Amino acid sequence: MGSTTFDGWPVEATALLADIAADNRADRWPELREGHATLVRGPTLALAAELEAEFGPVRVLRPHATRRFRPDAPPLRTDTGAVAGSPGGCGLAVVLSAAALTVTVGHWRFDRDQRSRYRAAVDDVAAGEELAGLLRRLAADGFPADPEGELLILPRGWSPDHPRVWLARRRGLQVVRRWALGPWLETPEPLARVRSAWRAAAPLVGWLDTHVGPAAPRPAPPPRAHPTPAAPGDPAAGSMAPPDGSAAGSVAAPDDPAARSAGGPAGPTAESTAASGPTVAPAGSVSTSAAAPGGGAAMPSAPEAVVGR
Repeated sequence: MGSTTFDGWPVEATALLADIAADNRADRWPELREGHATLVRGPTLALAAELEAEFGPVRVLRPHATRRFRPDAPPLRTDTGAVAGSPGGCGLAVVLSAAALTVTVGHWRFDRDQRSRYRAAVDDVAAGEELAGLLRRLAADGFPADPEGELLILPRGWSPDHPRVWLARRRGLQVVRRWALGPWLETPEPLARVRSAWRAAAPLVGWLDTHVGPAAPRPAPPPRAHPTPAAPGDPAAGSMAPPDGSAAGSVAAPDDPAARSAGGPAGPTAESTAASGPTVAPAGSVSTSAAAPGGGAAMPSAPEAVVGR
């Protein structure tokens, strides 16, 4: 995994991310791999390792975008980052791009059941006023709620004069703090800033874990269909293999031009997403899953869905 002592990201790290953003092609990965591992991913793994003692398993983003839900997405990530999860499914994320270091805490989007539980809690006077107070204090400390999570229309069944309708409009709830880049990025200071921000948001995490809880697990994709081999006596078997016993005619020979056009060099494959053992879930562009500390709910989805789509 590399060093577990975080000493900052070198200035070349953000230059490399900017270079990827300017020319984002999968065939560049072989030339970028070594520099990315040393300048970008290595320090991120070290940051994650230092955060794990307090926040539990911290997963590190793959350098490749997950295109399962967005086939037209650029192949390489233009940022690096890590995500921890609360027992109730809140994401605690940190992302470094060529423009800023960003921390987010909360749920980028609620699923249907989470939204129902959230609005019921907002409607309750005690729980709703507690949340409103938490958000006002965080905003005053420079940790405001992400405005992208707000509906532009009135939620169904809510009166426009409800005292907390501004909370009911939210489709998700996460707070965001960003820092412009500077020489401090090359020191251990990013670790102190991330740790302090995640701690400051702990009361919000507690509220969301209590009143909203984790998202429902995503259904597993259906298994791929495999052709059923023909029985030895089945006349169809003759059409599947040439009489000389060689491979089926649909498989091109090595020197067949069709083989070269269909194969080609393999694209980059994503490396492990976790700073230690478990794999992880997102949501969003990253979509495997990891257990939360203490055997709690599954860890939240990837920060692409948490910090900037």
